[in-house]
Amino acid sequence: MAAGFPVESTATIALTALVLLLSGGIVLYAVQSQEADTTTEESSVDSLRNTVAGQNRVALVVPEGASIDALAAAVGLQALCKEWGVAARVLAEGDVTEEDGKAFCNIFDVDLTVLEDGTESSDCDAAIAIGGGGAVPRLSNNPPVVAVVRHRPTAEENILTVTRTDDGATSTTVTELVREAGLVPDQRVATALLYGIRAGTREFRRANGRNDYDAAGFLHTYADLGRIEDLRSPGVSGDTFDVLGDAIANRERRASFAVTNVGPVPSVSALEEASDSLLRLEGVSTAAVFGLHEETIVVSCRAEDVRTSAVDILTAAFDASETTGGNADAATARVPLGIFARVEGEHEETLDSLIDASTRKALFSAFEQS
Repeated sequence: MAAGFPVESTATIALTALVLLLSGGIVLYAVQSQEADTTTEESSVDSLRNTVAGQNRVALVVPEGASIDALAAAVGLQALCKEWGVAARVLAEGDVTEEDGKAFCNIFDVDLTVLEDGTESSDCDAAIAIGGGGAVPRLSNNPPVVAVVRHRPTAEENILTVTRTDDGATSTTVTELVREAGLVPDQRVATALLYGIRAGTREFRRANGRNDYDAAGFLHTYADLGRIEDLRSPGVSGDTFDVLGDAIANRERRASFAVTNVGPVPSVSALEEASDSLLRLEGVSTAAVFGLHEETIVVSCRAEDVRTSAVDILTAAFDASETTGGNADAATARVPLGIFARVEGEHEETLDSLIDASTRKALFSAFEQS
């Protein structure tokens, strides 16, 4: 069951153009006058509050190799749960591998526990999946996932889904929940969410529209911009640097679409960084980077051309909507190797060649048909 954000009571909002100085760049935006209608539907924040109400402890689950956007959204949701009298823990499906994510956790004192055998979440009554794309973690139903909060669409039934596809970051979605709840964020929460928006939208280069700027303007009042400066230029790990190099070296381009294979990768976020990097190459407006991670072919696709949809390309290429998530700008697909993961020795090279050829063919065919 999807929950959309309600529109405000009929009112005319007229704000002058604002200039946001966000420690290293100036973002100019204007919020124009707009008319809004009333609605009697339950708001997203009310739906979420009612879903977690009565729980003693909630697990806030971010993906493996969690992005800054997902981590920041978890910080915001943790503050909301506290406001509602519900304890919340931040858990991850796997390690935070990127240097910027590690720096974020250190600076914002995020106490993150990695899920391993399931006992880490045994003291929680329910779980909320945050960010990411594709399938929602099941956690062996211990605890049950009762809600999904992300800015990318998800095809889940019987689970509360709080999504706004017009948002460029999950931190934007969570910021709106904070505003709806009437919660004034403290400096730590506001700063984390603001940085999450900046990271999720690549310094507003991937901002989908007014929502991201509007959320940033709200947070700007409460945030510590000096702390954001500390996160501005994190180091790049050696593994990620190698992935970026392989992505450029192995790329194949047809028209404006670049596809590349980087082989085994330490984290999914490394693929996402690589696909973003390919978009900077001359003549490339859509890029897909694929590699192997934990016996799964993972594909990250990015699209800047408004005529092209990243999620449509991946859905058409792999015909597996349940393992594909994202939106027109950014999407991720996962294809498990299954029994082929057992291949070893002399047959492994043959399998790698087949994966490379078949994945490239599927992606280029999907792009040509889009």
